[in-house]
Amino acid sequence: MTRSKLAALVVTLGMLAIACGGTAAPSAAPATSAASAAATAATFTLPTPELTTVRIGLSAPTEPVQFAEKLADVLGYYKENGITTVNITGFEGDGKALQALVAGQLDFFVGGSSTAITSQTSDTPLKVISMNSVLNTDGIYCKAAIKTAADVKGKSIAISTFGGTSHGSVLIALQQLGLTPKDVTIREVGNEGTRIAALKAGSVDCADISLQQDQAMKDAGLNQVADVTKGGGQWGRSGLMTRADFLQKNPNTALDIVAAVVRAQNYMWTNNADATKPFADFTQMKMADAQNAMSQFPSYGLRNMVPTVEAFKAPQQTLGTINASVLGVDLTKCFDSSFLQKLIDNGYYAKYGVPTK
Repeated sequence: MTRSKLAALVVTLGMLAIACGGTAAPSAAPATSAASAAATAATFTLPTPELTTVRIGLSAPTEPVQFAEKLADVLGYYKENGITTVNITGFEGDGKALQALVAGQLDFFVGGSSTAITSQTSDTPLKVISMNSVLNTDGIYCKAAIKTAADVKGKSIAISTFGGTSHGSVLIALQQLGLTPKDVTIREVGNEGTRIAALKAGSVDCADISLQQDQAMKDAGLNQVADVTKGGGQWGRSGLMTRADFLQKNPNTALDIVAAVVRAQNYMWTNNADATKPFADFTQMKMADAQNAMSQFPSYGLRNMVPTVEAFKAPQQTLGTINASVLGVDLTKCFDSSFLQKLIDNGYYAKYGVPTK
């Protein structure tokens, strides 16, 4: 990809209002008896990966919604699947992670579904191959003096990056408040930890923050002025994605990666408390805060990680209010659920007790 085309893609994302091509949504896994499923699981083996070293970027490294990709490394699942080295790097939002992916500095990154949608209008289309969550659980928190929609007007609101999921959350919140993006100043600040620090320091008036931080925000004297979850419906909040050309060249690697990630995601249900310490270590979060965040993850995480077109519809409509060209994107090209479907069909899910729905 030329430097000019990369710059054009990044500028396009900067002008868009939200974050975050393939096969259609998978059909339900075929019914099998418990005995046949167990037999299939016992004989199922993963293919040898084309690559033994893989680079993964996290656009929101301090949130449980992107921790499965790191936890799989901590638990040794990647190595079990033949990938001996996985370098995981945190980024300040989808935009910067996308730049690294397009530039060939990453093989995969975890970000919002809107990034995959937007990429379809570029010459570097991305595909989401597993989805960590399809629920947007953000809210807008502001300084103590800001309590109403009228108070929010004219103020600054912190997001991770233009084109990121937090940006989309802000747009939804503004709609709830009866405001438009022109009524506020939306500022790129960084990941959630950075946004919280900026809000507490007073360098921004409001910020997009996960509702899991609600009590901590209230304890800090901050007000919740909008709850994005009240919008309802699915929202592709975080998904593992890669370039379409990389996926075509390295299908075994992709299958081995998602196999490890889905096991780690499931671990956060079956061994939730045990996942807290590695999460706290990775994020440098206080143990009490890590326990609170991790314990809430099963309420909004997607345990089977299978993406469907429903997770892309709302982001596309929100993107369309800023750039009508994305309304013509075929959403089935934004994801490829065939890798996870293969794991379901071949008994991998049954082997590790991962529910298919």
